[in-house]
Amino acid sequence: MLSERRRSELLSHVRSRGSVSVDDLAALLNVSVSTVRRDLDEMDERGLLRRVHGGAVAVDGGPEVAETPMIERSIRNLDEKRRIAAAAAQMVTPGSAVLLTGGSTTAQMVPHLVAVPDVTVVTNSVAIAYAIGIASETTQVLVLGGLMRNAELSLLGHLTTQALNDVHIDVGFFSAYGFDPAYGMLGAHLAEAETDRNMIAAATRLVVLADHSKFTQRSAVRIAPLSRIDTVVTDTAAPVEAVTALEGAGVTVLST
Repeated sequence: MLSERRRSELLSHVRSRGSVSVDDLAALLNVSVSTVRRDLDEMDERGLLRRVHGGAVAVDGGPEVAETPMIERSIRNLDEKRRIAAAAAQMVTPGSAVLLTGGSTTAQMVPHLVAVPDVTVVTNSVAIAYAIGIASETTQVLVLGGLMRNAELSLLGHLTTQALNDVHIDVGFFSAYGFDPAYGMLGAHLAEAETDRNMIAAATRLVVLADHSKFTQRSAVRIAPLSRIDTVVTDTAAPVEAVTALEGAGVTVLST
């Protein structure tokens, strides 16, 4: 059975039953247990299902969720986002190259970043590139090309990924759509998530900006597992149990 067809059938079984064991999937698909495990691990990384001990469970919802319009998100929890952005910007050192993805919280980093000497900002966000351009005559901006997702003013796809091959990034700052303290950073748009994963792979360190509301938002799309996240910057209203779980997993949490 071709791998893509096999994975399609595997995902169908998981979604229809809710949860399936590795042994049952191997019997249903007539393949080895090791093949099923590899498929499950890959599909878990893509956010299509959730890997559990001995099998897999379906994730809630489809591969994408409806996002609140950008202009509305930009004013929601604004004080918290400004504090989070200011704290995150303190991690940026002169002469470094930083990656900013589009988002209402990363956008709040712009006034702080333009004050850092010799910083280079790499971004796939047209909005962030424009904001830096009008705030500073000297801050260097490298815009990753690609197909623009109009609703978010973000650039996606092969051209974006290709540009990353020639860029060194010291630290990447990501605004999270949602955050699961046991599962990692979540996204809302499948195509955008693929680009985000490639940008994460290009960054030496990963910092996630997530105000307290992000800990209650869920989606089927995982962008980064906890093992890839170095630091989460949040606000003091973040759930205590979530902060404890993150710190227990070795993630540094900054609450502001």
